[in-house]
Amino acid sequence: MKIAKTGLGAASLSGIMMAGLAWPGAAAQIDMSAQQGSASGEIVVTARRRAESVQTVPIAITALTAEDLAERNINSLSDLSNSTPGVAITNISGGTLTNIYIRGQAPANTTNDLNVEANVGVFIDDIYQTSRNTIDIISVLDVGQIEIAKGPQSALFGRSTFAGAMSISTRRPANKMEGNVQATVGIDEDYRLRGSLSVPISDKIALRVGGGYMTYDGFGKNSADPDDNLGGTKKYAFTGSLEFRPTEELTARLSGFVSHSETEMSAVSGLPLGDFNCGSLNAATGLRTMYCGELKARKTSSITADAPDTVADARQIALNLNWAHDGVSVTSITGYTEAENRTYNDYDITAEGTLFGVCTLGASCLTNGAYSRLQRVNLLSSNRERVRTFSQEIRLQSDNRSPFQWIVGGSYFNSRIPLAGLGIATDGSNLAPNERLVQVSQTTTPAATGIGAYDFTANPFLSSSLSNSLYSTYTTASTQTMSIFGSLGYRFGDLRIGAEGRYNIDRKRAQSFSIANPLSQPGLLKGISDTSTPDAGQFPVASAHFARTFESFAPRFTVDYQAMPDMFFYATAAKGIRSGGFNTANPVSPTGILADEVSYEEETNWTYEAGVKSRLFNRALLLNASVFHVDWSNAQVSAYTLNPTTVNPTRIVRNAGNIKTTGFEVQSELTLADYFKVGGSVVYTDPKFQAGAYDASIITQCVIGTGAAATAAPGCPDVILITTPSGTRAVTSLEGKRPQRAVKLSWNLHASMDVPLSDDWKLFTRVDVNHSGDAPLNLPNTAYFGKRTLTNARIAVEDSRFSIALWANNIFDKLYAANSIAQPRAGVPFAFSVPEIYQGEGRRVGLTVGAKF
Repeated sequence: MKIAKTGLGAASLSGIMMAGLAWPGAAAQIDMSAQQGSASGEIVVTARRRAESVQTVPIAITALTAEDLAERNINSLSDLSNSTPGVAITNISGGTLTNIYIRGQAPANTTNDLNVEANVGVFIDDIYQTSRNTIDIISVLDVGQIEIAKGPQSALFGRSTFAGAMSISTRRPANKMEGNVQATVGIDEDYRLRGSLSVPISDKIALRVGGGYMTYDGFGKNSADPDDNLGGTKKYAFTGSLEFRPTEELTARLSGFVSHSETEMSAVSGLPLGDFNCGSLNAATGLRTMYCGELKARKTSSITADAPDTVADARQIALNLNWAHDGVSVTSITGYTEAENRTYNDYDITAEGTLFGVCTLGASCLTNGAYSRLQRVNLLSSNRERVRTFSQEIRLQSDNRSPFQWIVGGSYFNSRIPLAGLGIATDGSNLAPNERLVQVSQTTTPAATGIGAYDFTANPFLSSSLSNSLYSTYTTASTQTMSIFGSLGYRFGDLRIGAEGRYNIDRKRAQSFSIANPLSQPGLLKGISDTSTPDAGQFPVASAHFARTFESFAPRFTVDYQAMPDMFFYATAAKGIRSGGFNTANPVSPTGILADEVSYEEETNWTYEAGVKSRLFNRALLLNASVFHVDWSNAQVSAYTLNPTTVNPTRIVRNAGNIKTTGFEVQSELTLADYFKVGGSVVYTDPKFQAGAYDASIITQCVIGTGAAATAAPGCPDVILITTPSGTRAVTSLEGKRPQRAVKLSWNLHASMDVPLSDDWKLFTRVDVNHSGDAPLNLPNTAYFGKRTLTNARIAVEDSRFSIALWANNIFDKLYAANSIAQPRAGVPFAFSVPEIYQGEGRRVGLTVGAKF
């Protein structure tokens, strides 16, 4: 999608083109009919790969220009999430593992396996981003715009657009010399500098270069290191774009960027075991194994001081060619990306460390477990990732002038993930070679000596320092995707009908490598110092070569009607597809996952939507509204292995059942007088699992007894019986439950004032109030994130060249839980899956000055 605000009269073709290209394969050519239609100040988009006004495209779209981002104080994906109803964006430790949710359609990928496709595809300058750990760089990129298309986009845009698509585009070269620079100073040592310069080298060649740098001390308090905030970061990025127009018909653009970020641990706290108040009773501790209620963030964390920073690097280069002649254009888009990251997280979520007993019997500690003293030990989890992708798309299409419009194209995508390692660092610096760690009570004062269970998580990862993580497994994987796609449409006066479709072939391969038996002995696991693939034999046990091909066809049908010049109705039916894949984090073994858990099937959804887009009362009121219904089949969810003998419970993706939802969204803005505007938007959706959906991975916590006599533990959903390859099992029903992190209600209100101070200068102010409802953490919906309402404001004095703005996000310093993940913890019985609760960003205030030339 390409978007340009063109409210200064009939914009030139080059002016619209320079506004920026966002969607994968978006047309590099914008014809004169679209150009003329933009003279009223509408936004021009190419969500259907041809130029159309945002008010006459049959898709629900949120589009934000660079000016919109500045007015709303959006400088990160978290800011974008808090400002966009119906869209939730989460990440964990150091900003990694970014997940995007649209209309409650939560992605299954809460692991680091990037072969598990996202629900919402992210594109930067037309190119799909495989790594979800390197995309939050909008604070330092020279961003031209961000667009979010809601609903399945699989027909024309394919990969990972099951629930929608997000595009981030950098500015393109202009046909004249121009530039901009922007500097920010804020609280908590928030310093930013960003700018770009566009230079016409000749009448046929133009160059744009840009860069950004920021440092931030963070906002979270850590009791273990009061002088250093949590969540601090340092980022930089450089962008470049060279555009060549040898003729009026041919345009070639070579673009790319390089980014680097270093981020401290996030502000996070663990839920105390003493707060667990539902589920079954754990015999070892006498405590309940589940938590029922709201997850609340803490103002002060207590996590390991001086932990290594999470480091992420990304590089991209893209070539876009477009040739247009006699009403037909040919477009070629070639892209190559690289990404690496090294992430760290406090595994025991405490600065003090986990309390263990120390056994001095070496290997005999596995069966004996006698400990002679107590000692606290810190643990960090770590991930390594390296990604390489290549993509190619070629498209042939008609222009907008004929009532008959068509597109035909093909694409190829190749993603290689030669390294995805999962590890832990356990501080073994104070342990002798013959000493091992055994579990003692974390809720009472344990005896100074005694007997404890051998800890199968901590011992294999004993290391000389917390920065020297050890790895029991790594995975190599690849995906090849080949597609053909097309669309046909015809206009009958003010009525249009259209059909789009994509035939897709995904070929996925994966293999995992591990140590033979990481259960008992320290010293067997290996370190991975960087993102290079480990040497042959370093991990001697290799899994089978997993390989599978997934074929699918994704159509979309549209009907729209221009009832009046400012009144547009539309209806669509679209199919979203996300292919299946493999769970390879822990190989099939007595202590790993089950053989039937290796593969999971594709999931699909049919989304039916009807809407109206309008400008009323002499265009003073913008009012857009839509209703939608989603039938979601074979939903992929994040769960744990059902292997009863597994040593470390492994998170997997599996198919849980069907989901349905019906919802609506409304967007409005009213211009009062010449200087004042008020508006807002609201999104409501309530996705629920249907009959037969279940979660079998929480039997220990939620099911008491077996077979027909089984009952639900206190606070847990009902029990149902299912048939599995191993026989009939009593499991937890998910019927009527919402998917994880599905927000039912979100809304925002805004007011802005644009008052002239003189012939050249004006005063601009804007206030945004953004609300997000509660959302469940887990599949049984026992724990949830509370609702939150955040207020942002900005006041600026500016003219056509200079601006100075004072802004504040989360003005009232609202304390809220932004995200949480739950997993087993070292030193705690495996029946407990302990949530780590991430604190949302507190109040942030700054001053930004900018200049254009």
